[in-house]
Amino acid sequence: MIVLDTNIFIYLANGTLKTETLNENDIAYASITKIEALGYTKIIGAEQSYLETLLDACEQIELNETVIKQAIRLRQQSKLSLGDAIMAASALAHDYELWTANIEDFKHIEDLRLHNPLH
Repeated sequence: MIVLDTNIFIYLANGTLKTETLNENDIAYASITKIEALGYTKIIGAEQSYLETLLDACEQIELNETVIKQAIRLRQQSKLSLGDAIMAASALAHDYELWTANIEDFKHIEDLRLHNPLH
């Protein structure tokens, strides 16, 4: 199972990244990703429809106590945005790999497996 960062969903919706890149991976996302992706200011109607369909087909990782505690710990250790902390915590809590175009934002997090599908 892989967790997609919001930027990967955006790149899929606007065609920068092809869905074939995901191969046969099962996909999950942190609950905050839905807010970030669908709330993206530059989203157009077709992209929004695509994202809604894709998000519905993926596993949403709920913001539960385990994820909350992990996100708090991550924010205490380094300067992470709330969204990034929740995404990383969601991946760590389930031992999933995080796919992101922003490897630099997460590379300092111990035990977090990362992949940039754009490279």
